[in-house]
Amino acid sequence: MKESIRVAVAGVLALTLALGLSVSAGCGDGAAGSSETASSAGDTTERTIIDLAGREVGVPAEVERVAAIGSGALRLVVYAGGVDRVVGIEEFETRPPVARPYTLANPGLLELPVIGAGGPDSTPDAERLLAAAPDVIFVNQIADAESADRLQEATGIPVVVVSYGSLGTLDEPFFTSMDLVGEVMGTSARAAEVVTFVRDALGDLAARTADVPDGDKATAYVGALGFKGARGMESTQPRYLPLAAIGASNVAGSVEQTASVMIDREQLVAWDPDHIFLDLGGLALVREDVRADRGFYEGLTAVREGRVHAQLPFNNYSTNVEVALADAYYAGTVLFPERFADIDPAAKADEIATALVGEPVYERLAAIYGQGFGPIDLLGGE
Repeated sequence: MKESIRVAVAGVLALTLALGLSVSAGCGDGAAGSSETASSAGDTTERTIIDLAGREVGVPAEVERVAAIGSGALRLVVYAGGVDRVVGIEEFETRPPVARPYTLANPGLLELPVIGAGGPDSTPDAERLLAAAPDVIFVNQIADAESADRLQEATGIPVVVVSYGSLGTLDEPFFTSMDLVGEVMGTSARAAEVVTFVRDALGDLAARTADVPDGDKATAYVGALGFKGARGMESTQPRYLPLAAIGASNVAGSVEQTASVMIDREQLVAWDPDHIFLDLGGLALVREDVRADRGFYEGLTAVREGRVHAQLPFNNYSTNVEVALADAYYAGTVLFPERFADIDPAAKADEIATALVGEPVYERLAAIYGQGFGPIDLLGGE
């Protein structure tokens, strides 16, 4: 079947272009599952799964070759133990700095054939996908079920839609997608290990501060959060995952928006949080702003009194789960020092990365961003 598809690739490409397929960061609500049916081609069993777009997809009984396109799809495959089955990589994944733990821990991925441009709002490359000849294509996330069906029709390869849920969160779609990817690849035991580890970590983070009265919590703000590029101090999230995971008092939590938002500088002055956390991906922009408007920063108590702290960027082509969890543990040591007295943030980061991607990566991430967890002096120099 794959040979006939390759012969017809010119027609396929024309169809693909006409359909105008696009990848977006949307969120599907379908519940994953599977059943098995006898294939009309012979004795081979074809399984039917339900993906995160609610589509029924027939996948081979044995899946040895996979492609992953769209924000975070490759990460799910690596987490689920399928790194040795990946047959190609998006060009976007290879652009420096390479700061995603799943590629830092598996540099061989960067040597694979390119299967498409990748990145936000990219278009699947049917010719390259066909040349790579995967058994299954995982996508996070085509805008709707119809578009996923069109890509499947254009390539003749099963397309399985996965999801992380809303940007910057760690909700049920992630766990459902992990189970689904493991089921499709036959690595369900490994996928279940990851799901259990992440759920246990979230449970541990929440339990450490569950009985702390809101009135006893120091207030916090996180700035310089990246969104389609680096941003400055005003970029924040009302439901910033690391702070939410530890039940912190996020001063931006009153903003009626869950995704990234740009606040007014005057609002930050009015909030005047006890602690400020900065995403290291935007730190250079903040330092430029300090030079341009030092008075604004001198007016913030946390800056004046040296309570500004680093966070490693975790929203990098969707959520790097190990980094988000490590950020949460570090934030816990700052905001709830007694409750996190047993935590060494760097060691914890490496423990989490080893569990999810197979080896420690904290020092490499710190080198890429110029520092790791710790204080940031905004007024005293670079």
